[in-house]
Amino acid sequence: MSDERDKSKGLRLDGVTLDFQAPDEELHRAVADRLGVSTAAIQDLEVVRTSLDARGRPRKVYHVDAWVDPSSLKSSLPGNVRPRPEPAAPPGRFDVKSDERVVVIGAGPAGLFCAHRLAESGVKTTLLDRGQPVEIRGRDVSGLMHRGELKEDSNICFGEGGAGTWSDGKLYTRVKDPRGRHVLETIVALGGPEDILVRGKPHLGTDRLVRLCKAFRARLTDRGCEVRFGAFVESIEVEEVHGDRMVKGVRLRDGEVLDADRVILAVGHSAREMYRHLVGIDVAMEQKPFAVGFRVEHRQALINEIQYGKYAEAPELGSADYRLAANFGDGDDHRGVYSFCMCPGGQVVPSHTLPEGICVNGMSHASRRGHFANAALVVTVSPRDFAPFAERPEAEGGVLAGMVLQHEAEREAYRLGGGGFIAPAQRVTDFLADRPSTEVRRTTYKPGIGPADLSSIYSGVVIEALRQGLKEFEGKMEGFVTDDALLIGAETRTSAPVRVLRDPDRYQSPSVGGLYPCGEGAGYGGGIVSAAIDGLRIAEQILEEMEG
Repeated sequence: MSDERDKSKGLRLDGVTLDFQAPDEELHRAVADRLGVSTAAIQDLEVVRTSLDARGRPRKVYHVDAWVDPSSLKSSLPGNVRPRPEPAAPPGRFDVKSDERVVVIGAGPAGLFCAHRLAESGVKTTLLDRGQPVEIRGRDVSGLMHRGELKEDSNICFGEGGAGTWSDGKLYTRVKDPRGRHVLETIVALGGPEDILVRGKPHLGTDRLVRLCKAFRARLTDRGCEVRFGAFVESIEVEEVHGDRMVKGVRLRDGEVLDADRVILAVGHSAREMYRHLVGIDVAMEQKPFAVGFRVEHRQALINEIQYGKYAEAPELGSADYRLAANFGDGDDHRGVYSFCMCPGGQVVPSHTLPEGICVNGMSHASRRGHFANAALVVTVSPRDFAPFAERPEAEGGVLAGMVLQHEAEREAYRLGGGGFIAPAQRVTDFLADRPSTEVRRTTYKPGIGPADLSSIYSGVVIEALRQGLKEFEGKMEGFVTDDALLIGAETRTSAPVRVLRDPDRYQSPSVGGLYPCGEGAGYGGGIVSAAIDGLRIAEQILEEMEG
């Protein structure tokens, strides 16, 4: 008997399809048909991944592992069938015997997963966050949304869970790393839905993320990790040891100093005070491309109609999403325009962190049942675009020029809105025609919007690229450009404007030993899962060194 037909090995079938209205029980029949066997020959099935193909009549697409009676199989396997791959090895176990103290700054995905990995392995770990735990943070976010009360350390960007807590909670990533599976399994173990292990585009929604953060905190505490909120790190303390600069701890805003042998910097993409401090203590950093633009909001029914056609009202399909991209120019003149963080059935939310700045983002609940859809519509900007801001004092010699670009865009959006965190908005058709909007419909952005001309928020190059992108998107999704669709400004925090450099092998800063730049805020992640993976990567490196 060949290994291909050995039951212990199993078979992987890619792209098994069912009609979107077919019951899942029909999957056995579809697998049997693909293999050319009877359903009785199927001994076991395991769904690896599911997705929806909305082209034409929508279909559910499955990737499946099947165990089949070997005697029923033909001598050669049909197309899209192969031996089942070996499952990824579970994370290695560490049991360190070390008195080293580790401080993790930032309780977003990178910091949470890094601290968890360290604490469960016996490392003395302290997790700090400038913001508040989710139950308090939720009240602060509500105060910002409904009353315009901004708390600069506790808002949609800062606090337990990081900026992703008030988002759609997307859990898919382009990073190919077996740690990604561990991230999802950990979320399930904390009470997350099991279907995230198999869905092609898993998401949690803000309501589930809030509950998961509480569960994660309890697990960290159970494993001996000290978790502290309202702990703004004002400085990283550095000393010279045998000619090398090494971390020795962190100083909090209230003057308290926490000694540490290693410090993980997982501060998120909006920690502007920390970026300035890092420049001040000569931590190696560099400018990094990112993306800026606006939020575009449509009625969800329109997106359903565009994506699903005559099946738009089928309850089995749920709220449709989209992903759009266009590229213009070559080489140094290349511009990418794309949708980002699309929130089906969601709302536009205030993600500003400054008293006189407007920054918007999007969020959805798990059900995605809202009447509106929104997404970032952004264009890539590079150090060449930051150059006009490089001479500003706040650019710190140029390295923070991208941060200044963000800040200036947010201030201009605030000015256009007229204060009170009213966001400027423009009809998509008016934006394309280069004319100000004089009236706009109500939106899901709770502080309120005002009609404006958004073209003054960014440079002409960025605005023109966004206009070109919209025209391309209309060609791909007819009906995307409409009088009812709105652009809301400004969206500037798609990722960090800098990269805090680190050694590619040991992940430490080349400037300060024992300092580990980590996650999205340091330029090494692009979402919940990728940031969590990076946190695990850092933790495992530290554990190997402690064991070594």
